[in-house]
Amino acid sequence: MSKKEKVAVVALDARSLPRAQALALRLNTAVSCDSSAVSGMVLEVSQDRLALRDTTQPRTRALTIDAAKRRYAPAGKDLLARALGRQCQSIIDATAGFGSDTFDFVRRGKTVVAIERVEVAAIMLEAAASACCPDHETGTLQVVCGDAIEKISSLKTVDVIFLDPMFPDRDRHTAKPRKAQQFLRRLAGEDADGATLLQVARLHARGRVIVKRPRHAQPLGGKPDIVHQGKAVRYDVYLARGAA
Repeated sequence: MSKKEKVAVVALDARSLPRAQALALRLNTAVSCDSSAVSGMVLEVSQDRLALRDTTQPRTRALTIDAAKRRYAPAGKDLLARALGRQCQSIIDATAGFGSDTFDFVRRGKTVVAIERVEVAAIMLEAAASACCPDHETGTLQVVCGDAIEKISSLKTVDVIFLDPMFPDRDRHTAKPRKAQQFLRRLAGEDADGATLLQVARLHARGRVIVKRPRHAQPLGGKPDIVHQGKAVRYDVYLARGAA
């Protein structure tokens, strides 16, 4: 596993300092009020948002979580909806990352538990979840920080467990990963336990486990029961015993 990077915390104004100090304590890292005094990966803290910035790339935007950002699938081509199935009401997103899929599930009206082992990502998820105002069109969200392999067994069983594991990119022709994926890889290192996580998930899911994969990648855990394939990604579905 590659070396994990640490994150410094910066308070962008004096009023944000107490919040920044609390987050720095949780991350066991330094806190500063001077952006120019820190380097590498930095969590920028203000009263109304959290942002993750790579100070080695000063001309790029910081990464934030927009819980309101929607995905729009063409009519009849919502592969994720097909993968979830009509009976799905509850989901564990066991590899939540920065919540791209997590908040999509919430907007679909599901009861969601998001597990993320990179603590700074979990912190940003928690902040986004608290700022997201549920209405009659949305579900609910609980964020759990920790290793999904250890945490899943302590949670209530759900209809679906969703996995989107990171894997080393060995293909030089593959497109450069999105910023969120690049940051996660630097903070967490490479995934080496995706297959184990799938085994744990299959023991706990009530209905099915869904694994999101690049279109041409090998299945994570043997031949899936159902495959929903798009142009860039596919969803491998592993049914629980007795599930239809």
